[in-house]
Amino acid sequence: MFFPQLMNIRRNDLVLEIGPGAYPFWRSDCLADKYDNESDVDLSQFGGDLQKTKGKPLFRIENNELPFKDNSFDFIICSHVLEHVPVNDLPQLTREIMRVAKKAYIEFPRPIYDYFYNFDVHLNFMDIVNGEIICIDKANTDIDKLKVFQKYGLELRGKNTLVIENFVPSLIAVGYEFHNVIPLRILESIEEFMGLVRLNPYMIKLPSLFWKVKNKINPIRINKRIKGELIPGYFTKYLNKQKD
Repeated sequence: MFFPQLMNIRRNDLVLEIGPGAYPFWRSDCLADKYDNESDVDLSQFGGDLQKTKGKPLFRIENNELPFKDNSFDFIICSHVLEHVPVNDLPQLTREIMRVAKKAYIEFPRPIYDYFYNFDVHLNFMDIVNGEIICIDKANTDIDKLKVFQKYGLELRGKNTLVIENFVPSLIAVGYEFHNVIPLRILESIEEFMGLVRLNPYMIKLPSLFWKVKNKINPIRINKRIKGELIPGYFTKYLNKQKD
């Protein structure tokens, strides 16, 4: 996650994180994922490392349905997940997010990231323009014509020679906090998609050193144990009846 300072999580909010991979956010109370470490899956789905829960309970997502009752959580974190989801499944998953909580922070890579690296586990080009997620299936682009260049980019990244996300993160990723609804537009034309991308006016700053220090010693973290770490069975009461 590049821009955690964009999340407005209150002191007593109950927080669900979707698709935490190997790096769950410390403030999440509960996790949900389509995969677990028993799944036969490319570790790139987890950010290149084994999935980790850090003591938080993990529930499985099946058929793009979150296994929780309506409004079970106050806040959802969904960071670098939607680019892994087949484009036709995105409308249902985004509706599910707003069914389970009315506030959600969503972050994902912007197109230039995959133009440079073209990760196989990334299925979509995505961006956020005027509070709306725009998306196109990578299969509807010519990105694979650059495979030789992208393979070289991945080699440089693997050797830590050129990691482009270290330079201008706001060109590489975008994040936004949604309330009540997640506007989503799925496009078929790369020309239309890139025309909208050019309308994205803002550059997001990384969290300041002051924010990082404050977050590290935040009294919320000191005074409030994460519920998932404290009571593993706590969240079963929030499960849908058919999932009990």
